[in-house]
Amino acid sequence: MTQQTDHEWSKGALFAKAQVFVESMSDNDDTEWKFGLWSSFALEMLVRSAVARVSPALLADTRDWTNVLYGLGLQPKKPKFVPKSAPITELLSRVEELVQEFTGEHANFCASHFARRNSEVHTGSYPFANVGTATWLPMFYSVCEVLLRSIGESLESLFGTEMAQRAKEDIDALRDETAKSVKGTINAHKTVWEQKTEDERITATSQAATASLRHYGHRVACPSCGSTALLNGKAAGEAKRTVDDDGIVERQVMKPESFSCVACGLKIAGFSKLLAADLGNNFISTSHYDAVEYFEVDIDERIRSMMEDDNNEY
Repeated sequence: MTQQTDHEWSKGALFAKAQVFVESMSDNDDTEWKFGLWSSFALEMLVRSAVARVSPALLADTRDWTNVLYGLGLQPKKPKFVPKSAPITELLSRVEELVQEFTGEHANFCASHFARRNSEVHTGSYPFANVGTATWLPMFYSVCEVLLRSIGESLESLFGTEMAQRAKEDIDALRDETAKSVKGTINAHKTVWEQKTEDERITATSQAATASLRHYGHRVACPSCGSTALLNGKAAGEAKRTVDDDGIVERQVMKPESFSCVACGLKIAGFSKLLAADLGNNFISTSHYDAVEYFEVDIDERIRSMMEDDNNEY
């Protein structure tokens, strides 16, 4: 990374800091709490950068007017002066005034995301570990897109090409109003399920549990009947490999693409519909390989001896 010569409150310096935080964010799987924590740091830098685009002085904590001088690029005469910027809650109000596309919904999401960050940093709780990606990641990308556009940057310039593509898919899914029709499909299957006899439901639930093995997909509860069902998805980013006593462990973040329930027959295809059905959380597929066979084959061609997949690690 090149060294920044801009004012530390400048748009460029703050955007560069956001890029650094995104690098740390992308070092972790989407499902890890560190991924969420670093995302909150990056988002704050984008909010500050969007305010600084108009003037770094607008970042100043106005309870002391010498902070405004500092934001203007002047060095106050005040002894032992330490510049102080406004708290992020105040800056959210300012960016809402300065960026036309930045709405109250965006501001509310940011406030919630920063509240999780504060709880993560200042308490013994783990808020990012206890929340699925579907509840925040699509909106996070959507807010980033708005803020990036305001400072003349793009999703690619912040996240890189591959991650930006995944971000655009999440944003498109979030904006897909037609996907909400899936709730009608879910309710229709629920109605049919409730009309079955108790014995029929017990038998179907048992069959679903037997058929929904973890190496066939990620096991979740069906939103229509509550039986064990399967999510399947596509790889999101590069797989991470580690070595343990039994061989090679490969962990791959998966983005949901389809859902199927053997018990009630509900099927859902497409991430936007899965997101609307509260089934859009990314999941981890874990594969275990024999170390000798793993290193004897061409990894790039994926011709390996696979022992078993596990799609149910969070």
